[in-house]
Amino acid sequence: MLHLVIIVLLTGSIFCPYLTVNAVTAQVLNLILFLVLITKPTNVVFKIFFQKYQPQDNQKLDTIPGAGATIGLLERVIMSICIIFNQFASIGLVFTAKSIARYNKISESPTFAEYYLIGSLFSISSVLLAAWICLF
Repeated sequence: MLHLVIIVLLTGSIFCPYLTVNAVTAQVLNLILFLVLITKPTNVVFKIFFQKYQPQDNQKLDTIPGAGATIGLLERVIMSICIIFNQFASIGLVFTAKSIARYNKISESPTFAEYYLIGSLFSISSVLLAAWICLF
């Protein structure tokens, strides 16, 4: 709930015409809004829209509860840092490292491979959309 309050306050301060905000403050607020958007709200949206693609109980994977959400959050933060510093080629490094770490599960389970691909594509799409809205 706190993240929703922060988002409302930041967008109100950025887009409200009667508030006077200098250029540096506006850039900082846009950056904060960008970082807030790619964290918990993106996890919640992913969980709501793609819950139907999660493996069923008989297909449960050996994983720590909440690890996927944490990995996704860290992945988006790293990609965001790359975008902020205009290091777009480094985003590929994030996906390469993630794919190497999950190679065995991807090759053994088509269900996991599809869910992994959906999560990765959603992650990069959400970061690019948030960057387009807040930074460009």
